[in-house]
Amino acid sequence: MSLYQLNRAVYDWIRAGEVNSDAAGDGRAGFDLSRYELTDDERKAFDDKDVAAFYTMGLHEVLINRYARAAGYARDDYRKILEPFGKPEERRGRWQK
Repeated sequence: MSLYQLNRAVYDWIRAGEVNSDAAGDGRAGFDLSRYELTDDERKAFDDKDVAAFYTMGLHEVLINRYARAAGYARDDYRKILEPFGKPEERRGRWQK
């Protein structure tokens, strides 16, 4: 897996929808993933629109946000998907020992 290739593919997929969008569709119908050196798991994540898989693969957080929005997820939907991966912060003030 090349993390750069994954980030590049997701970015280009997002941009294809923004640049090539028209009234008939979202502009990604002909997007070609074969130009990128992706593993089978990465391609499967694209096909399944699996935000959690992208997170575990190390995709940049900003790209995860943009990808989820472009794929049709509402913010609360993908927040719930990623919630199990979060760790609660355990902070203590300077005055607490």
